[in-house]
Amino acid sequence: MNFGSRTDSRPAPLRTGPLGRLAVANALSSVGDGARFAALPLLAAAATRDVFWVSVVAAAGRAAWLLAPFIGAVVDRMPARRSMVGADLARCVLLTVLTASAVTGWVPVPSLALLAFFCGIAEVFFDSAAQAVVPRLAADRQLERMNARIIAAQITGTGFIGPPLGAVLWAVGQPWPFAADAVTFLGSALLLRRLPPLAPYRRTDGADRTERGVAGLVRDTWAGLRLLSGHRILRRLMVVVAVLGVGQQAVYAVLVVYVEAELGLPAWGYGLMLVAAALGSLAGARAAARTAQRLGTARSLVVSVAVSALTYLVVAVLPWWPLVALMLAVNSAAVVLWNVCTVSLRQRLAPPDMLGRVTSGYRLAAWGTMPVGAALGGVLAGHVGPALPWATAGLLLLGCLPLLRGMPRTPSRRADASDSDAASEERAGD
Repeated sequence: MNFGSRTDSRPAPLRTGPLGRLAVANALSSVGDGARFAALPLLAAAATRDVFWVSVVAAAGRAAWLLAPFIGAVVDRMPARRSMVGADLARCVLLTVLTASAVTGWVPVPSLALLAFFCGIAEVFFDSAAQAVVPRLAADRQLERMNARIIAAQITGTGFIGPPLGAVLWAVGQPWPFAADAVTFLGSALLLRRLPPLAPYRRTDGADRTERGVAGLVRDTWAGLRLLSGHRILRRLMVVVAVLGVGQQAVYAVLVVYVEAELGLPAWGYGLMLVAAALGSLAGARAAARTAQRLGTARSLVVSVAVSALTYLVVAVLPWWPLVALMLAVNSAAVVLWNVCTVSLRQRLAPPDMLGRVTSGYRLAAWGTMPVGAALGGVLAGHVGPALPWATAGLLLLGCLPLLRGMPRTPSRRADASDSDAASEERAGD
């Protein structure tokens, strides 16, 4: 199998035009998202004292990922620029309506849940299309660098700038966080309109044209799920990312209790741990492209999973708060390395006309297992002890390492086209 020449290891310069606009658009919308994530639960809590409805509003946006395979099929049928601009404008309109409602003081809590859900649907559209458009704008050797740049922008917006901005704007007045979010989406849409027009790829399944209607959409969705389950590499990546989601949420779901009960820190200790994790994510995004270039994709995937597992096991054995903060930072950096490598790998291995479905299906595996992990962490911590979720997460990840055997070192899109077609015919049980 030919994975492309590695004689010239120097990174290709990023094109500063379309790719720069794509990165800035992601940064803008991420800042707005961070502000909304901080302010929306506050608005829900101000509108009702019912904890159930507050939790429903918080979960509604993530519930949209349950529709990800169908949305991915729609994305593959549409021009990528139209999908992203439409998603941004839809969120801009929704947040403008919410701003007007907050100004009038009439904010029904069920409508907040619906708004969060529709914003989540638009997010799925945007993310699926954005990952599909990167390989059309970037050279093959630029994929890791561009994906790391986008992830860094998202981390900065949702982790560092957006939430404090949302809290400050909320203190100024209830409508302001949502008005700012609407403006960021409008700015993102205006930037993305300047991308070159990108028509959908020609189908690679032998069909002359896309079948219209619900039946055609269902068939396209099923074809995407079959590809994910039948492609040896993509299938294994989905299993590992599902375990990553379970392990991460098992830990983070009980982190606040662990910090207070096991580490003996006051309330600010939980915030300290989250800041440490966010700093680790940002450092990981800055180093991920160089790390992937030096180690290759296969070794980078092994390193990311092994390091994540070891950080969990260290915390399970040595509950000392400076060490826990360091381990969370290292763990977050390793997770970002995994994300950069797997996004780039999917962009190389998936048929171009199915990348939206592959992306959304993969993300469903990642997000869909998180509630399971949160529940598992709560049960283990409540019935056995606060260290067990960490140990369980580490052991689960160590058990995934054999699945990473045989991963491509550093594939290229051109060289692996035939390999991807052949692998997509495989089924479970290699």
